[in-house]
Amino acid sequence: MVKPLLFFVLLASAACTLSNPFGVECVSDQNCGCANCCIGYRCTSVGPLVGDAGPSADGGTDAGEIIDAGPLVWKVSTLAGSTRGNLNGIGAGAQFDSPSAIAIDSAGVLYVADSNNNCVRRIDSDGTVSTLAPTLLPCGGTGLADPQGVAVDGAGNVYIASTGQNCVKVVTPAGAVEVVAGSCSQQANECMNSPNPTRFSRPSGLAFADPFLFVTEISSNHVRWINLRDRTAGVLAGQGFGTAVIADGTCGFTSQCLGSPSGAKFNGPGGIAAGTAGALFVTDIYNCALRKVVTQPGCGVTTLGRTGCPMFVNEDTRGILKNPFGVAVGRGPLAGRAVVADTGNNRITLVDEAGLLTPIAGTGTKGFLDGLGSEAQFQFPAGVAVDARGRVFVADSSNHRIRVLTLEAP
Repeated sequence: MVKPLLFFVLLASAACTLSNPFGVECVSDQNCGCANCCIGYRCTSVGPLVGDAGPSADGGTDAGEIIDAGPLVWKVSTLAGSTRGNLNGIGAGAQFDSPSAIAIDSAGVLYVADSNNNCVRRIDSDGTVSTLAPTLLPCGGTGLADPQGVAVDGAGNVYIASTGQNCVKVVTPAGAVEVVAGSCSQQANECMNSPNPTRFSRPSGLAFADPFLFVTEISSNHVRWINLRDRTAGVLAGQGFGTAVIADGTCGFTSQCLGSPSGAKFNGPGGIAAGTAGALFVTDIYNCALRKVVTQPGCGVTTLGRTGCPMFVNEDTRGILKNPFGVAVGRGPLAGRAVVADTGNNRITLVDEAGLLTPIAGTGTKGFLDGLGSEAQFQFPAGVAVDARGRVFVADSSNHRIRVLTLEAP
């Protein structure tokens, strides 16, 4: 369970057009270069959004997909879920209890870590909700404990971070369940300086990048790796307990848990997503930051955008992430940007390579409301996933629902 720790109408205005093809966040009228245009809008016309090259396997196409974002707006609707509970069904007929993570496979099927129900749910394209591996991992059972991460590979294997058991499991397409790494005990088994790096301490986010499964350890401040070919494991980044709050620096595929003086440091790494060319994106929850990990040719960690959490209750947080949890790599019209569940701000935010933040849905006030992104409300959104058409799926944790964001004509 994820602990509680602006949308912008895409406005075309010649007077405010800047050189950035994706526009910039509206901070002030001076920033926009025009008068009275910074009232809940972006500064500029976003212009055409061009997707990344290559076909997709989930019903859309990334190749040459162009969306004229000028006349389009983000809209939020509810795909599945209603009140808190444990019930399979269709759409609002289903119930979740604090869903915390979400993944999508090549066929467009969603997998949701239903944390307080101790299970993983499957959502088909028509909104039908069922339980993954119901015999071995039933909702309400003990097969999983507080799962907070889920990922799927190209073969249809679903990986689950059983956070409360300190291990990672996999459900095969045939429904078999195996332990991938960890001891699956209730005792925390942080490896720190242990000679046994296959032990895990509260694994949280998961990301698959063949042949590796990358894992965040939210309590021990590590980003870990598991080689799925031989089930070996080690530390990619982070220096564990008792380190400085935040530091960019080096990383590497080590088989030990020791950090180095030049190594990067995290404070509560949560969500993780795999991009192209060996890049990973990690939400650093208690640093209120999004980190980028480049694994090749050398391994290093940098911070995208501002670091540090808001200091005051009434601080303007439009340019600040607040305890972000989930992250996904943008696809289709969102290619080139990360999609972040800005959990503490109760909104969904895009982050580009320059660290520019663009909130696309959520008022900043917790609640529940479907509709235009500028009006929609979330309550501690946790997990996010993006399909090839650029639709954003959200595990809206404290609303116990799965929401979907789409670009549509107003």
